[in-house]
Amino acid sequence: MWGLRADRCTFAAVLGLLISFGADKLAVAADDKAINDMMIQAQTAMSKGRPDDAITILRKAIDLDPNRADLYLLRSRARDSSGKFDQALDDASKFIELEPKEPLGYLNRARVYLSLDKRTEALEDANKAISLAPEESDGYFRRADIYRDMGKEAEAKADEAKADELDKKARR
Repeated sequence: MWGLRADRCTFAAVLGLLISFGADKLAVAADDKAINDMMIQAQTAMSKGRPDDAITILRKAIDLDPNRADLYLLRSRARDSSGKFDQALDDASKFIELEPKEPLGYLNRARVYLSLDKRTEALEDANKAISLAPEESDGYFRRADIYRDMGKEAEAKADEAKADELDKKARR
């Protein structure tokens, strides 16, 4: 009789754990949906020229999931658009911390560095993006902008030509 009762208690405990684990998964799924909805709201605010609204929305989303890199990338862009360059740089760097092999993070941070008139750092990040994705045109276009800002027209034209060549290959 005691063995049957123990088995029932064990089964109840395991069932309780499974149910709570499922509840946790449902809560995570609900958070993901809420965060995705916030991302859409923030992107809409950005497209309507309201970066400060986007920043507020993204702060709430980051509170829900502080390890979601795309939130920092979008908030960096919003902060850059609103002239909050130091904060934009912090968010761009956080994205890179979370996704160090993603070239988009380096391209974004290079843009922020340009906003801060830090051309050398911008060039380093553009070079890093190119090293991570040498067959993508975006890094060459960004580096061309940096070279142009530095007064290096020949280098800018060479990078634009390389980017155009890569774009033509991609369309084939």
